[in-house]
Amino acid sequence: MAGNDQGWRRPHGGRRGGDDYLGTQGLGHEDWNFAKDVWNDGRYHLYLRSTPAGFDKGQFNFVLGAHASPSPMVVGFVENTTYGVSKLPEQVLLRRAQEVFALNEDGSLGSIYARLSVDQIAARLKREADDYRVSVAPQDLHILAQPVPMPTDIYKVAHPGYRALPMTAVQFAAIKERVLSNDTAASVDQDEDTSFPEGLLVEKLHRSRERSRRVVELAKKLFIEKNGRLCCEACGLDPEKHFGSSKMRNRIIEAHHDVPLSDDKHEGATKVSDLRMVCPTCHRAIHTMRPWLTVKELRKLLAQRR
Repeated sequence: MAGNDQGWRRPHGGRRGGDDYLGTQGLGHEDWNFAKDVWNDGRYHLYLRSTPAGFDKGQFNFVLGAHASPSPMVVGFVENTTYGVSKLPEQVLLRRAQEVFALNEDGSLGSIYARLSVDQIAARLKREADDYRVSVAPQDLHILAQPVPMPTDIYKVAHPGYRALPMTAVQFAAIKERVLSNDTAASVDQDEDTSFPEGLLVEKLHRSRERSRRVVELAKKLFIEKNGRLCCEACGLDPEKHFGSSKMRNRIIEAHHDVPLSDDKHEGATKVSDLRMVCPTCHRAIHTMRPWLTVKELRKLLAQRR
């Protein structure tokens, strides 16, 4: 439905510049599709545009996709969904407003939101929530550890827009079976050479998150022990010094795979030593530029431009 480096859990910086809503405002409501919000009914509520006729009758299954070049990507599956406009709890709206407001720190927020306070952003998000139309139980939301190409021999995406496209039950089952066939379990030890199974596809939401979180947390822990604090290995940004606040110490720095999980060179296991620490801007730049740059290559490129 829309590409998002943060796994649809929150907005992130570095996306302004295009002529669509995301490019002008720096965020999209689909950013929170996979957010673990506290809903009154215990279900996930997803943002969906242009629902087809008859969508309010019965239950549905979806293949969730991201429009990408050269081919669309599968990012997950939603099963047994029900249709109906959702009402966001006030505490969720306020937290989301704070996440949006934080984008002002690096100039990643568009003009409509940039001039608003947190409370005003919350009020605007509430008015704009009419497209939270899909409700799903946690056990029926399956997120992949890494997007994979849509198997075009089973289904061809016929429209590039953000909308629900028709798919038969047979096609859905075939795509799910093929994509999830490589699921595997993870084991964890506490040293830098430990291999963490990643990039292979997982079916359950909590398995995907736990697997990637362990290797990232250990990588950050060892980086801090070695360097004293988290900083960007590409541009050198130190959040505490850059923002002049001790509260930013070891914040916002993200773990990046120098070899993409979807790359043929990736063997299905990630070591802590495979990860690099980068700021959100450099992380976004690496994922945007083609061919894919390593952190070392981006560091050299930035040094040449100084």
